[in-house]
Amino acid sequence: MNHLNNNCPGGEPSKSHARRVTQGFYDKYLSGSNILDVGGGMGPAITPCAKIIDIGYPGYDGLSLPFENASQDAVFSSHCLEHVDNPVVILKEWFRVIRVGGFIVLTVPHHYLYERKKSLPSRWNADHKRFYTPASLLADVEIALEQNTYRVRSLLDNDSGFDYTVNNLEHAVGCYEIELVIEKIAEKPLIDINFTSLIERIKSNNTDGGLAMCGAGDIGVEVLISLKNAGVNVDVICDKSKRCLQYQNISLDVKSIEDAISLGCNKFIVASQAFKFDIQADIERLHGDLDGLYLYFID
Repeated sequence: MNHLNNNCPGGEPSKSHARRVTQGFYDKYLSGSNILDVGGGMGPAITPCAKIIDIGYPGYDGLSLPFENASQDAVFSSHCLEHVDNPVVILKEWFRVIRVGGFIVLTVPHHYLYERKKSLPSRWNADHKRFYTPASLLADVEIALEQNTYRVRSLLDNDSGFDYTVNNLEHAVGCYEIELVIEKIAEKPLIDINFTSLIERIKSNNTDGGLAMCGAGDIGVEVLISLKNAGVNVDVICDKSKRCLQYQNISLDVKSIEDAISLGCNKFIVASQAFKFDIQADIERLHGDLDGLYLYFID
């Protein structure tokens, strides 16, 4: 599709159209047949296939998109996010409707290129509810989206054609925006940050009995910190050495597996990778009642 000759979007996106064609931006991020141009106004839309979603579109209330989960190839939005009351909620909604492998492509005015003043209100648009820098835009994204479910594919201070000689009290000339591209990745990626899968498994087990962790090395301490931050209490730390472990100013009183069982523990986290099968065998031998025993391994 020849975007340069056959389609030039309206409004601010028109300023970046030639660059996006030359760089293959459309083909890379906006080539699908199911694309939403949120806040696209009177158009033309960002691509010929895109639907303009704005107030008045059937089922759209300015917040909820009338589309199924993971049904869209991309959501594009130009100079819209700075107008909404809750950008975190909006980002969640945009992310909801794109498929795995799909993209959110958005631009917002740059604090230091467009606004060129310290704080609200905007000189140029009274409806602007916040000023964005690349860092503050990414901060909203990190709050909105679950960790490790997306990747930032592009982040650009777009000052193409910007006239740096224009006085701060005059309206900016040229491009004066931040351009961000986010790709949605698999919902359950292999990488498990902060042992979230382990924590979910432990929290889902409502049986009585204490929780012990075996393998009190560096990984064990990392697991302990993550569990503590998630509100999960570990009753006993087990290690064959039965020594007091010091790690990054954290002191752990280490006991044996026998001690843990005598104290009523029936749930065991095996934090050691090298000795996990040996630890498992010891736990099963000493506990005896395999039906009442629960083992958790670090993925």
